[in-house]
Amino acid sequence: MNTPPEIGRMIAYCSHIGRQCIDKLLRNAGYGITPVQSRALVYLSCQGGQEVNQRDLERELHLKPSTVNGIVDRLEDKGYLIRQTSPADGRCRLLRLTEMGEEKVAAFHAVLGETSRFYTDCLSEEEQVQLRDLLARIIANLESEVNNT
Repeated sequence: MNTPPEIGRMIAYCSHIGRQCIDKLLRNAGYGITPVQSRALVYLSCQGGQEVNQRDLERELHLKPSTVNGIVDRLEDKGYLIRQTSPADGRCRLLRLTEMGEEKVAAFHAVLGETSRFYTDCLSEEEQVQLRDLLARIIANLESEVNNT
């Protein structure tokens, strides 16, 4: 008897292969950034030009501070964002996109949209709604488990 694959493993593989897809598209388009760097830039762009505490970016990306620090270092080196110490709290780092960072986000937004299409092209509208609902429930369940420890 053939055992169906574990759902958690399938979801993890979707995430893995999705990142590879985004990376390939960004590389082929010549943007010179990684998928996680693109996610950081998009998050900052969605903040409407406001400064963002680096800890908020850590929470958004679900990554450790040291990992986000490296991402921010590389994006700062490329001139896409500015990091400065908060005048109110010297322990906090504030981030904001530069004009070049905003231009970069606008340029690769189509690539990110194309990747989203790869996830859903094989599904009907009804299936997409159902999948979103199921994934939201799984995420809520996992977050509840993680936050209760």
